[in-house]
Amino acid sequence: MLGKWTLMSGTKPKIGNIIGVRRLVFRDAPRKTLVVTLGKPRRMKGHQDWECPFRIKGAGVARLEFGYGVDALQALTTALEGIRWMLDEIGKPLAWGGVLPDHTGFQRIIPIAAGPEISARLERLVDRELNRHVRQLERRHKKRLSKAGASTARTRRD
Repeated sequence: MLGKWTLMSGTKPKIGNIIGVRRLVFRDAPRKTLVVTLGKPRRMKGHQDWECPFRIKGAGVARLEFGYGVDALQALTTALEGIRWMLDEIGKPLAWGGVLPDHTGFQRIIPIAAGPEISARLERLVDRELNRHVRQLERRHKKRLSKAGASTARTRRD
């Protein structure tokens, strides 16, 4: 549900009320930035459906696009997915400067369009992988604590 805005009767689309801005950096050129601006979802003129504008600007890119939905939350969700898709299309490694050195912070959303069985299966897969990762982190943390405790005990005895 992502598409280019068609200009009607010479009017230029506007982003409207801004609800969020994120500055991204190119990992291979940290002084080069890209700004993502997210507008407030709004009803489409003459329709029941909603749109959520977003703009990506900088480093030779200047695009205003929209996420669409039957309500404001679906429009917001499709806008966020659209942002991620467009950033991937740029084809250059981007980062959320000062926050995540190797990610934009716009994560993949599990799609529901393929049906509830596939969505549920993907959610279980994500949960299983996250739980496995957390268990690995916990094991490493316990190992570090036990090493630190052993070295503290040796120091006290000496």
